[in-house]
Amino acid sequence: MAKRVIQHRIFDLAITLLIIAIVSTLRAKLLPVGDESIINTTTPIGILLQNLQAKIPTLSAIVWCISVIFAGLSVGRYAAKYSIYPAYTLMATPILGVMSTAVIVSGDYLVSSAVLLLMLHATKYTHRCMMRSKSFSDLSLAMLCYGTIPLVFAPAAILYVTLPILTLVLYNVWRNWVVAVCSLAFPLLSVSYWGWCAGEDFLSTAELIYNSLFSHSEFHLFSTLNPASILLLGVIILMVLCAVSLIFSDRYSLKVNSRAVMRYNSLMLVVCVALFFLPSSTATTFAILSVPVAMLVPLIFVRMGFGFTETLYRLMLLAAAVNAIVMCWQ
Repeated sequence: MAKRVIQHRIFDLAITLLIIAIVSTLRAKLLPVGDESIINTTTPIGILLQNLQAKIPTLSAIVWCISVIFAGLSVGRYAAKYSIYPAYTLMATPILGVMSTAVIVSGDYLVSSAVLLLMLHATKYTHRCMMRSKSFSDLSLAMLCYGTIPLVFAPAAILYVTLPILTLVLYNVWRNWVVAVCSLAFPLLSVSYWGWCAGEDFLSTAELIYNSLFSHSEFHLFSTLNPASILLLGVIILMVLCAVSLIFSDRYSLKVNSRAVMRYNSLMLVVCVALFFLPSSTATTFAILSVPVAMLVPLIFVRMGFGFTETLYRLMLLAAAVNAIVMCWQ
């Protein structure tokens, strides 16, 4: 099966990612559909990025496209560099591109770019900590990235509650938990201190994030979806379910560290999906969701039948193409 996986060459996957990112960004910029144009609720860093985008709207879309391409190439590289899967595969590259741009693209480009890159680097340091270094520095860097995301995207504030629990479940060592919690809270405390020095109340930043978390963004996912996008989501969900079933059903399919990484991504995926149920959720949620999905799905390409996985992959690309065409005519 590993020999089959090598047939997915980096050049082909990179070109696929480029096409998906460029076409989806152009379509969203020129012909936004439904709730794609809804901006995110106010956050300390998010409002700065939104004001900047108002001055450079076209350049903001270009930044988003470049961010997707960079993130897609990076997750494929991380998978090979840290030997997460039983065989060599770079399938995370197109999966991230499809998940982040092919379904719905948020018109809040700079906020989505920042969220995607923060999630990417948080995942990178977490994987490096679990697969190689076991060091507090990598764990701290990962949590610093996670702790910054709610300052950009309000629904991600649930990470302040879920990540301490997730860290304790994965590491089961109190020293790791203390490092993780302190690093997670540091970005919020730093911005609060900065505001306090500027004359604001110390808790004003936390209150702003809390109020934005429960503010209604008026985003309705299913009002924007069409049959093609629903089919695309269905294929991705099927891929994810197959990957999760492999993680928990076959104890010998992964090494100990790889299994821990995959369980972490599975739990993080659950947390990211929960963002859709918050009133402040927008299409930017797909940017966060794309990273754990891209890290989980490639497992099926090295552990399941070639015909089955190739059929799903081609069906996913076909649904993404049809969805782009349909959304242009809506």
